[in-house]
Formats: sequence, structure tokens, C-alpha cells
Amino acid sequence: MKRCRKCTAFLLALLIVMTAVVVGIVPGTVKTKAASWNGYNYGGGKLYGYQSFLEAFGIDYDVYMKWMDDHDADSPNPDYYLNTPYAHNDHRNPAGDCDGAYGDYDTPGVAAMNCTGFVWHVLYKAAYHSGASSEQISRLKTMWRVPVAWSDYGIYRLWFDSIEEAYDSGVLEKGDLMWIYGSSDNHNAIFYGDSPWDFIYWDSAGERNRYCEVHSIGDCRGLWVAKVSQPNRIELQIDTPSGGSGSKFGTKYCVFNSRSKAQAALDHPNSDWAWDTREGTIVLDSNGHGVFREHYAPPASDLWYGNSPRTNHPYFRSDAKRVDSSDTYYAVQWSHSPGISQDDYIQTFTYSGRHTAKGYKIYRFMAPIHVSTPTMTSIKSVSDGIRMSWRAVPGTYRYRIYYKNYQGSWRRMAETDSTSYLDREVQRNGAYTYTLRCIDRYGNFISDFNTSGWRMTYTYADTPQMTRIYETPQGLQLTWTPVKNPVAKNGLIYRVYRKNDQGQWTRIGQTTSNTYLDDLVGINRSYVYTIRCVDNSGDFISSFNNRGWGYLFTGLDTPQLTSIKSETDGVRLKWNAIPNATKYRIYYKNAQGTWTMLRDTTDTELLDTTISPGEARTYTLRCMNNRGCGVSGFNSKGWRCTYKGVETPAFTSVVSEPDGIRLKWKPVDGAYKYRIFYKNAQGYWTTITETTGTEYLDHNVTLNGSTLYTIRVVGASGRFTSDYNKNGWRCTYTGVPNPKFSKIVNEPEGLRLKWDAIDGVAKYRVYRKNASGGWQLLTETTGTEYYDCCTLNLNTKYTYTIRCVNNYHRFCSDFNRTGWTRTYTGVATPQISDLESTKDGVKVTWDAVKGTIGYRVFRRGPSGWILLGTLTETEFTDTQATQGATCVYTVRCVGSKNQYISDYDRDGKSIKYTVPEASLAQTSQQAEPVTQP
Repeated sequence: MKRCRKCTAFLLALLIVMTAVVVGIVPGTVKTKAASWNGYNYGGGKLYGYQSFLEAFGIDYDVYMKWMDDHDADSPNPDYYLNTPYAHNDHRNPAGDCDGAYGDYDTPGVAAMNCTGFVWHVLYKAAYHSGASSEQISRLKTMWRVPVAWSDYGIYRLWFDSIEEAYDSGVLEKGDLMWIYGSSDNHNAIFYGDSPWDFIYWDSAGERNRYCEVHSIGDCRGLWVAKVSQPNRIELQIDTPSGGSGSKFGTKYCVFNSRSKAQAALDHPNSDWAWDTREGTIVLDSNGHGVFREHYAPPASDLWYGNSPRTNHPYFRSDAKRVDSSDTYYAVQWSHSPGISQDDYIQTFTYSGRHTAKGYKIYRFMAPIHVSTPTMTSIKSVSDGIRMSWRAVPGTYRYRIYYKNYQGSWRRMAETDSTSYLDREVQRNGAYTYTLRCIDRYGNFISDFNTSGWRMTYTYADTPQMTRIYETPQGLQLTWTPVKNPVAKNGLIYRVYRKNDQGQWTRIGQTTSNTYLDDLVGINRSYVYTIRCVDNSGDFISSFNNRGWGYLFTGLDTPQLTSIKSETDGVRLKWNAIPNATKYRIYYKNAQGTWTMLRDTTDTELLDTTISPGEARTYTLRCMNNRGCGVSGFNSKGWRCTYKGVETPAFTSVVSEPDGIRLKWKPVDGAYKYRIFYKNAQGYWTTITETTGTEYLDHNVTLNGSTLYTIRVVGASGRFTSDYNKNGWRCTYTGVPNPKFSKIVNEPEGLRLKWDAIDGVAKYRVYRKNASGGWQLLTETTGTEYYDCCTLNLNTKYTYTIRCVNNYHRFCSDFNRTGWTRTYTGVATPQISDLESTKDGVKVTWDAVKGTIGYRVFRRGPSGWILLGTLTETEFTDTQATQGATCVYTVRCVGSKNQYISDYDRDGKSIKYTVPEASLAQTSQQAEPVTQP
């Protein structure tokens, strides 16, 4: 169908052109099929908008195209979109990304897409991976809002009245977005043809996501095509191959918009008028890359500091200048740097197949570089001809090899992208001269060449011949005639081959002598060998005997066990010595019935310490060479023996003691050590310790915890030499009886706690219940009493408990969780016995209180009790008392830390202070007159 349309269009175009020639129509007014999209040729479509959808949605062109390429039918993820079920309404969940719910009608975990949902998801992923802003991503729309958004954001789009018109336009490109109006429904898709004539799109419709020939749903009523490429403008660039013999920086090309202008500049290198017709200049940066820019190219004086390039010049950071896409552009080299060849050609900018991030097509050409002259590093004779090698030259596309003919002229022989070449068309003792030169991808020379060349006379070594093959304890010894060496300057090497089971020659070794030991052999097997000469680079310099030389290897005698018996530490094996045997390998049969290597030895006996008591094993052995290959037969039935080991140990006593659980057992004859186990919470036997004694104290136990123990004998090798009691012995750690307070006595400054000693206890821990109801440790002591003093509050209840600790600092008793409670009362409240007015003040006297350290005297003030003094006596004179005032006093006892240890009389005792008359009279006679205020 597509081919028919193309042919019809072509014939129609040809007929119109012929008519134009005949009747004189101006050719420029004739409509023909567009060759490609160039921004002006819309192929009959009408252009709208001012920015591409890449710009509007923040999408990078390469990211967009790569996302589709990584998820299409030819990608590693072909089922990411394709075959996802189609569903009406807003569904955006492809099979490869359906864990969430992108669309309004989506369900997490359910794959479904409609047409706009598929296009939305592709654009969303491309925008996300391009680093688009949230504002740009929010512009992505679905359903009927798609063409509205294209209009709102001024996206470049072409209108075609029909699908045929769009096809004939020739302007569609892979990645273009399509919105097709149909009489039954509108449709959204992505054009996915590799050319405008590969008329397929990628869409979700019908039953699934798919590729399909472009069509409408019902009769087509027109369509929009949102272009992935920018219209009207292209970007010009110059690139260079990597490498080169010097810097590319600063090389300049002048750009012209017609070939005639470029030719004029090339023909008149010194004429300003010719060069001034240029559109502008491109300067190569330090990477050999150049872009046509908005800014004028700076002169050479601005680009260099002496011999140092100014790679950070502002010119290289300026914006690219996009040019009219309807013109063709040409470049002529103005000046060049050492790393660029002198270019005397007009270079044409052509479409590179690449786009900028915003979708501008990139037109470019590759500037020819100048590379170093290639130099041969090796030229030598090998069995197949003359092999020449050279170092890689950076920037070279290929190497062209020449030879000098009989007339002394260089003749082209071959091209290669390798760094070596083999000339097979040579004859023995013939002399040949070679040279080579570097070329670019267009076949242009980019290097000089060695005009003298490199000369070589072809020769090769004789084919080596085997003289003897014979058996040794290590394998088969090969000997051959030495070969004279007319070729390899640094010595000749013999490479030895053996035929494998498929009859192919396999390299097994190499040597500089004329003998070789093949120690990778097996008994009663035939082997075929051949030898070939190589040089020190590994190149063949001789032929070889393709039939080879054969030999049957029979090996040594089969060793036999002469003794096998169970001993304390394992099973001891003894056997007869085999003459010339290097070593012996002992095997035993595993549970699957296959032979398993036990050990290699040069002795004629071995003790198997890996066997477990009660286990029966079948053994055999054979002779081995140094390479580890069997060089004898073996007894396939083997010899069987059961390892008895030593007597199974048993606990004679498992007892709970204050410090833990003590285990005791009888000694076992032949025992090296005993290993003690307990069964862990997961039901596995876990090692506690190893000992040579016959008892052990397990102190790592918990009070009232039950532990299951067992015991087993181990040998000097650390392996078990006895069985064990699988049921074990159980014991509960009970510790000692709970301690009890025998007395809690109220004393002046605190409470004294006493208890009875308990046998086996290392220490006692005394606790007091805190305000939160928890137990607070007061002390750890070896004694049987504790005085809780100086921190107690008078007339307050305190609760105590006590617990025992063993020598391993672990609890060995329980404790009274209720505790013992006592109220701290201190000493008696002091009573004032007398108050007396004296000439010095009010004298306060009180009765002594037993157990107190001191007293504090207080007088009541306006705001409460005022401390007058602290003393140890039972009287105090208040010298600050006021004549005629009523004074109220109280007294309270204090302890050694100045804490209160008694209550006090809150009402106090009062007296009206009156100074005695005698004291007043004496005072009046001595006083001086005082002026009243």
C-alpha cells in the first residue's frame, strides 16, 4: 500500500515537472514530494507554534529517544509497554511500571493504558530523566486536553488535512507526536518509523499497546503532528577524530552559505573581499570541537598567552548561533594548529543524524587531523608468512600497508584497523620491503610515512620430529630432535600439543629444551603428541606433524592395604610401598557411595582422625604424581573398618551450689580432653568449655533456670573420640535461701538493718524502694548489717529488701518483693523548760535530748521561724530581743550532717521581754540625751 502511494506520487511529480518544461511554468512554484523536513518544506502542512514540545516539557532529545529505544521491541525490555492491555478513560499504567496508579482510573498493580496515557508516560519518563522542573512536567496532559496543551504552550505543530497528505509530505520523523481526528474517536500516538516512508506509529489501541500502520479511528478529519525537531534553524558544528600529533585548539574555519563564495575564498587566500563574504567563523576548542556561535571569533592574540592556549576564553562559553535550515553551508580552513592537517578542500556541512538537547538538527563535518608517522616495531618470519607489527597511532581510522615492487615503487597491499598484518604471499628466502601510512574514515592520508621502509627476508624453521616416548613415575617423557634456528633471534621455543577426546590438537606446554614431561595423564589411556616451533612472541616459525606420535600409558602397580584397625584417635591404615611412587592419595566412600579424597602422603601409613566414633568407613588408595594425577590403579571395593573410639563419658554428679552448677565425671581411659555442652534455646548443643580435669563449675547460670548438659571426649586433633549422651543431664540452679532482715532498728540518725549470714554467699546487696516504686541499690557488703543514715526524712516510711550475690557477681538467691517497712522517728522533740528576761536579752533553756548532736534555736518572725543559732548546749540568750516585745521560741535537734533528727514545738514558748529595773537605771545614768526626729 505504501509502495503504491510512493509510486503514484512519483509519477505525478514527474508529469508536473515535464509539463512545466513544456509550457514554461516556473519550476519553483511546482509542488513535489518533500525529501525531508528542513523547517521550510512542510510538505503541504501548515506550521503553528513557537517552541518544540521538548522545550515546553523540559525534555532532552537524546534522553527521549533513548527511553523509547530502551523499551521498544528490540530492547532488553520489550514488554515494558508493548502488549499492555488497552483500557478506555485515563489509564497510564504500563506493564513495566504499574505498582502505583498514574491515571485517574488506574489501580495499583494492574497494567492498563489508553492512547493518551501511553504517550503521557513516555513523555513523563523522558522529562523526569532529563531533570525537567515540576512546572514543565505538570504541562503534560491526557485525554482531550492534549491538543489544547499544544496550543496553550505554543508547541511547533503541523496541520494536515488527511493521513495521505501527512505521508506524502515526507517530513515525519521518529519521535514526532500525532493527534488524529477520526469520525469514531480521536487518537494520540508516537510516529516510530525509521524514515518518513516507514509509516508506522506506536500506540495503545484496540486490545493492547502495539506498532501499527498510521490510521485514524473511522474517517480521518485531519491531524496534528508535533515535531521532535526544531523548524527553520539548524546548528553547525565541526568535530575531529581523537588523537593527533599536537593541539587542535585555535584552528579556524570560515563558514559560507554558497559554494561559489567558499571557492572564491579558497582561490584568493590573501583577498579580504573574498573572505568577508563569510557568514561567520568556527574556532576549535581544546577537544577539537567547534560550534558556530553568536560571538565573533577572537583573533589569535586573544586566544593564546604566548604558547599557552586560553581554553577558558568567553567565546567558548557563548551561545550557539542557529542558521537558516533552507541553505547549504560550506567551510574553508583559515588557519590550523599542529594537530590538524592543512585542509585545502571545501568542506560541506551535512546532517549528522544527531540533534541538540532542544531538538535542533546538527549539521557537521570532520576536520582532517594530522597524526604521527606510524613506525613498525616488529617484522619477522612466521610459519604462515611475514608478520609486521606497529604501535597504535591516536586518531587513526585505519592503516594502509604498502610493499615495494621489483621496480622500486610502493604498491598498496592492504588496509587494516589492527596494529599488525600478516603477508602470506611470500616465498622462502625472498626479500621484501614494507611501509605504512595512516588514513581517516574517508580514505584521506593523515600522516607521513617511512620512505625507506622496513626490509625482511622470509625464512622458517624445520619441522621437529619425535624420537622417543617412555613412561616415568610422573607420566610420559617426550624427546625430539633439536631444530636448527635460522629465524628466532632470541631463541627458539618448542610448543607441545596433545589430541583431546574430540581429536583436536590442544596445547599442553612449551619448553626451550628438546624434552618434555606430560604429567597430566591417566593409566591405561593412549595419547597422541606433536611439536611445533614458535618464537618468543608466540608466533609459529615451523610446521608440525599433523598425524602425531602415540603411546599407551600403563602406570605403576596398584598399592594394597596391609593393615586397618581402630585406635584411640582414629582409624590407622598401612600399605605396601610401590617402587618409584612419588606419593599416595587415600580415599574413603562418602554417604552417597562415591570416593572422597582424605589426604595425600609420602608415608606408607596414615591415621584418619576425621572419622566419628561408631562410624564405619570404606578406604582405598592409589599412587599420584607431583601434578596430582593418578599414575596407578586402585582397589574399587576398598577395605572397611568401624571406628570405636573411647568409652562414652557420663556425669556422676550434677549439683546446684551457691556459685553455680557443679558437674563431675569419672576419667575415661585414653581421653585427651573433655568438652562440656549445654543445650541452647534453639535446641542445639553448644560448647561451654574444654578441660583435662574431671569436674567443672558452670557459673554462667540464672537463678531457678534449668539447664541440660552433656559431655564428650575430644582427641589431640580437636575431633571427637567418643560418643555422648544425647538425652543429657538436667539441673536447676537454686542458689541459696532468701535472706531476711532480723532487725530494723530506729536510731537517732537513721535505720539500722541486720540479717543472718548465709553459707556460700559472697556478698549481700541491700535495696530501698524509691518514690517511683522501684528498688534502688544502697550498698553491696560482705557484713550482716547496714546503717541507712543521714538521708532519711523524719517520720517517713521506708521499705527495704536484701539479696545474695555469689563469687561471680551473679544473684544466688531470690528476694522479698514486698520488703520490710519501717518509719524513721529520730529522737524526742526538745522541750523549752525556762524563758527569762536578762539584761543581755531573753535566756532560753531546754531539756537535754539523748542521741542528738546539736540544737537549733528559732524565734518566730513576721514571716515564719528565724534561726538564731546552732549549738550543743541546752541554753541560749537572744541578744536581739526588743524591749517590751513578746518573743516566741522553739528548739529542734540536728544530726552529724546537720540534718534534722527530731520534730519541734510548732506553737513555741512565749515571753514578753522586759529589761530588769536595775539595768534600766544604770543605763539611764550613763546614756546621753537623744534628739527625737
